[in-house]
Parts: sequence; structure tokens; C-alpha cells
Amino acid sequence: MEKIRIGILGCANVAAKYAIKAFQALDNAEVVAIASRDYTKAKEWGKRFGVEAVSSYDELLQLKEVDAVYIPLPIGLHEEWVLKAAVAGKHILCEKSLSHNFVSAKKMIDFCREKGIVLYENFMCGFHPQHAAVKSLLEQGSIGDPAIFQGDFGFPPFPETSFRYDQALGGGSLNDAGAYTVFMSRKIFGEPISVTASLAVDGKTAVDVQGSAFLEFADSKVGLLSFGFNNVYQNNYSIWGSKGKISVNRAYSIPSEMKPQVELLKNENLRETVTVLDIPAANHFELIFHDFCETILNKDKAKNEIDKIYAQLLSQAKVLEAVRISARENRKVLLYEVV
Repeated sequence: MEKIRIGILGCANVAAKYAIKAFQALDNAEVVAIASRDYTKAKEWGKRFGVEAVSSYDELLQLKEVDAVYIPLPIGLHEEWVLKAAVAGKHILCEKSLSHNFVSAKKMIDFCREKGIVLYENFMCGFHPQHAAVKSLLEQGSIGDPAIFQGDFGFPPFPETSFRYDQALGGGSLNDAGAYTVFMSRKIFGEPISVTASLAVDGKTAVDVQGSAFLEFADSKVGLLSFGFNNVYQNNYSIWGSKGKISVNRAYSIPSEMKPQVELLKNENLRETVTVLDIPAANHFELIFHDFCETILNKDKAKNEIDKIYAQLLSQAKVLEAVRISARENRKVLLYEVV
């Protein structure tokens, strides 16, 4: 089987813990090289994972044996390396969020479209089968008319030296945890019409460490989102409807061996019932990475699908920008205002 040859652009924790192993488990991918700003570290990782070590990101992008790159760098570095990768003709799977502002995201998306580059944003959670099961329940009318999406994703504080507290590197809880809740609310309810949001900005680091957003969708549906770096761990969403409620207890980040718990609550004739769905365990990194490689392998036949991917990337970036504007200007922001 033909394989997409992958280069890893940076020795980030997410690459070591999840991404490289996920790529190596696939039948349509092969990790061939890894680069770091620290060549000693690249050599250590190269030996550890059995791939070629490269002394710089630029050098990796010039390798003819690399078809696509995975970019796990901090958000503030994404634009530079996405554009350089696209110039080099490499397809790109970039960690989320794609950028820390809409103008930057649009620049990357437009350039990749122009160059014919497949660009993915690594919202691996969207590929986990539990969310397809939730969508199926909604389509079957299991909870009647769905009205409210509530999503929470947050963690206790990171070490003070974490890049997540560095404004220059695109830090902040919205770009990190909040982006997941925005992504999932869009996956469930479609594109919002307006956003009203609040962000708590730390005076020392100048990044948002906590936030919330109220999203209005068509047909009077709403999204209530909460996220932060200063919280007891939460990783869930629920959908409240006229005849029931769906609760996903481990929504955005889930170990590959864990069978997620999805509950369907209903009240009928004053009697409450809770049904727990049988959802299989899955490695959602492997699922999105496999899809990324398949899209590249079938690129000539998948133009419409690739156009949809670009549109989804743009929509995600637009909603995040609306959150920023709303929090900064203390007002409701209509999505058509973000251009």
C-alpha cells in the first residue's frame, strides 16, 4: 500500500506521547524524519522512534522523501511554518488552534488552497466514534428538539514556564482548551450566528486563563461554553432537548484504551431512565491521521472534500475571533462582522 511519508516539525510532548506512535500504527503513513532546534534532542528522538534526525526545520522541509509534515509547535509559530511548509510543497497536519487570530488563519488557509496543499487542524476528538453516536441519537429524535449544548474543558494550572502562558507564542485558554468546546458545539449544532464572551486575562502574563462564551445558533439553539487553566479538570459536554438529555463524560481528550461513557436521560410518564450507550474504545489520533493521509493519497478525486476542510478551518477561526472581539469590546458579536 502506498504510504505518505511524514516529517515531524518539532519535539513537542504531544508528538512523543501520541502523534508519532499514531502515525507509526497506520498502514498508509510512515514517519521518516524529525527535526528540532536542538540537534542533540532530534538525534535522541530519532534513535528512540527509529527515524532520521534533522538539524533544523528548514532542512526537513527540503527533504524530497517527506510528503507531509506534522506541526506540534506552539500556536504563535504556526503561521511561519505552515507557510514555509506549503512553499516547500508539503501537506500539513497542524496542531490546534491553527492560529491566534483570524487574519493569520485566513492567510494560511488561502495560501494552502492556492498551492494545492492539504491542511488539517488536529481536532482529533471529532473523529472519535462516540460523537457519531451522539449525532445519530439527535437525528433519530431521541431527545426531541435539541436546544442547549453545554461544554466544559479545563485543567489545573500548568507550570509557570509553560508556553501556554506566553502571549508571543499564542498562549491562553481560549486557543487551547476553549477551542475544543467551540469545535464540538459547531460539530453538533452547525455554525453560530453570534457570540457573547468573557475572558479572564492574567495581569502578569497577559494571556486569558479562563473564559466562557454564549453562542447563538439557528432555530433558537444555544451553546454555553466554559474553559480555563485554573480549574478542577473537566472534559465533557451535554445536549439538552425537549424530551431528553445526552451527556458525554469524556469528550475532547480520551485515552485510546478507554470506552467512553455516553448517557441518554429521558423522562417519560414522570419516570426517569438513563441508558448508557455501548461505545467502543478508539485511538482518535490514529483516526484523524489516517483520514489526513487518505485525503492526500486521493487528492485529485477529493477536491470537494478538501474545499469543505478549508471552509471548516475558516469557520473555526472565525468563531474564535468573535470570542476575542466580544471579550475585548464587551458586546455581542455577529459572525458576519468577522472578515
